[in-house]
Amino acid sequence: VERQILDQQRVPKIAVVPNIHRTANVERTSFQEREGLLFIGGYNHPPNIDAVTWLIREIMPLVWQQMPDMTVTLLGSNPDRETVALGEDSRVTVTGYIPDVTPHFLRHRVFVAPLRYGAGMKGKIGQSLEYGTPVVSTGIGIEGMGLINGENVLEANQSHEFARQIIRLYNDEELWNNLAGNSEKAITSFAPDFVREQLKQVFDCLLKEE
Repeated sequence: VERQILDQQRVPKIAVVPNIHRTANVERTSFQEREGLLFIGGYNHPPNIDAVTWLIREIMPLVWQQMPDMTVTLLGSNPDRETVALGEDSRVTVTGYIPDVTPHFLRHRVFVAPLRYGAGMKGKIGQSLEYGTPVVSTGIGIEGMGLINGENVLEANQSHEFARQIIRLYNDEELWNNLAGNSEKAITSFAPDFVREQLKQVFDCLLKEE
């Protein structure tokens, strides 16, 4: 999206370099071994504060109508007062900074990223795919990654639809396994070797122009 804006401004010599992701070298846990919802993000970043506020104040009440015991874990450093207050509900845990988040990605069943604004690729989406944890996110959340709704992610952009997709993915083991199984393929083009080749092409092009 940002490249298109720069193209419209006739900015020359633009190259897009993606985030780098590699499949986590860990033993995957199954659908049945996991429970609860997971979010991760630094709370010095306003889009993350907006995302968790929308999640807990508007989306989760719809989920809790059907699944009243559903828990949500909000990982991430520097939670502000508003984010900490979300943990006043006993079903919501605000952890603050955690050095190793691997156990959380292997223990939770669904990763949620209800981002309503923000630019560029979202590292939290790629991180979840690294661990094979299926994702429900918005169009803003998955932009720039070439993800396909229903194949390697579930997309939802309104509160009721987001809640519906959470409930659907949380209870549908076949769908969960399909998304989890497609996670590795989804980040293939963001692997170190692949990005290294992209960077080489960029630098080769620049050197030829000197």
